[in-house]
Amino acid sequence: MIRTAIIFFLFIGLTSFHFIKQSGLTVSITNLRNDKGHVLISLFKNGDGYPDKPDKAFRKEKLSIKNNKASVVFNDLPAGDYAIAILHDEDDDLRMNKTWLGLPKEGYGFSNNVMGTFGPPSYSKAKFAHSNPSSQEIKTRY
Repeated sequence: MIRTAIIFFLFIGLTSFHFIKQSGLTVSITNLRNDKGHVLISLFKNGDGYPDKPDKAFRKEKLSIKNNKASVVFNDLPAGDYAIAILHDEDDDLRMNKTWLGLPKEGYGFSNNVMGTFGPPSYSKAKFAHSNPSSQEIKTRY
């Protein structure tokens, strides 16, 4: 009986540890103006490469759009500070298209739904603390 109880508590302890280790970040992108193209999402850790060097992103994904929304779950993220930049790449050319004045033609957004004054917001404004689990909803701007 005691042996069974010990095995039971060891099992409970191991499964609890497994759940603590899992640390998903759910990101929902809303306010997309259509279902064309894809959403490119870059997750930056500690500001490295933020926001316009997706090759330096901690993680990145190319998301399908359905009903003007897209979402992704980043699993097994260590706790810490992150920032997100998204692009609604309507023509699937993997870059932000701009007007001759340099203004964006395609949708974009940042974690915490912050905006910069002239250009993207700073990492310090877009960063958020991730713990187990967490979520961000980003409203696309055009």
